[in-house]
Amino acid sequence: MKNICALSYFHRKIGPLIFYSYPENILDDKLLTRIANIMDQQFIEGFFTHSFEEIITMNYYFEISSDWARGNKDMLMISFIFEQQTLSEIEEKIQSLCSEFSEKLKSIETIYTAFRIGDIRNFDKEEQELIIKNNELVKLRVRELYWETIEITREKSEEEKLANLLKKKYIFQTLRKLSKGPLPLEWLREWFQNCFLKKSFDDTIETLIKRQLIFINQIGIVEKYVLLLKEVNAERIPPDSVIEYIDETPKLIELILPKVQKYFSSYETKTEEELEDDSFHLFQIIADPKKYNVLSELRNGLIPRDKLPKLVSKRNLNALSKVIEFLKEHDIIEELKYKNERYIVLKTNLQITTAFPEYLRKLLPKEAKPVVADTYNLIVNDKLSKENNYLEKEPPITSFKASKNNNNEKDAPKFKKKLVKKKNNKKEME
Repeated sequence: MKNICALSYFHRKIGPLIFYSYPENILDDKLLTRIANIMDQQFIEGFFTHSFEEIITMNYYFEISSDWARGNKDMLMISFIFEQQTLSEIEEKIQSLCSEFSEKLKSIETIYTAFRIGDIRNFDKEEQELIIKNNELVKLRVRELYWETIEITREKSEEEKLANLLKKKYIFQTLRKLSKGPLPLEWLREWFQNCFLKKSFDDTIETLIKRQLIFINQIGIVEKYVLLLKEVNAERIPPDSVIEYIDETPKLIELILPKVQKYFSSYETKTEEELEDDSFHLFQIIADPKKYNVLSELRNGLIPRDKLPKLVSKRNLNALSKVIEFLKEHDIIEELKYKNERYIVLKTNLQITTAFPEYLRKLLPKEAKPVVADTYNLIVNDKLSKENNYLEKEPPITSFKASKNNNNEKDAPKFKKKLVKKKNNKKEME
């Protein structure tokens, strides 16, 4: 189950009920009732947690002024539903977001009208318009709160963690320096301090060791060498979603495929220096949460341009427009017009790879090519019919060296040709 944001309202006749939850239509009736009933346990405005079975909730109870309620107060509670325990620092951030949410609703003088949507027929036309308007506004505020919470609670992927490390120029350059081969520790220290005056060499080395990217090897009593254990690269690849368009919307592939092909034809001609510079910029993109969120959504397929605002909170709408323009400018996404609607689609996907360092790969012994015997002594077994001649090799070959892919099928045709040739020669001699 996804994380869910739910707003509960105390109805004067029914009691506590879920007024709106987002994402929509995920909570079942049983869970809807259990979450709404949490309101009965809180009488003072503030933040509290409540758990049952495998569900953990964070809740904020508050009241708003109302001209239509007894005592001129409506009771509300905003809740977040999680499947696992969160860190205390995240809990503090959620509490702060809840407090901001309550203040936003309190600041709208007629917001209480939104909660009469179920009884809208009991009001005159002017009041109905106000109810509908504020009802949509409350739902919008809940959706915004949900996306704000997602931004702080979403666990970073491994590629994001690596990107957050490699986006730092001094980390990126240090690993590139070590990719050429082991370096004496003191020599590396001198180079680092000359290039990055304000950065700590010892802290950098400690971080890279913890991430298992480097290893320090001591030779003798004094001499120490730093070895790179993994090469980390950010690169562009054709998006998988393009393949899906072939089956689902074949006409759309005619629009996007030429653009993808044209870009990668150019990408393959980049120099080593250009690829290194591009790799560093890709780390910046993946490490940026706003850009990564858009990238993650587009990996699942194209998105209508007008639906993109739903991926972020309202406070980030301006940032979203800048992100879209940035990704278009850097050939990550493309905007297409299809069936009178504009779509955003991946032009290039990004991936972070780790590999054995090249200088170590060069030291590995090359695998020998498969050995095939040059001659065979063929003996025809008279006990079998001529149509199924049994060919026996003498002396027998006891073993083959494994080919590069541990498969000798490539040598099979040669083997058959030699057998046929030997057999034909024998017939001519007869």
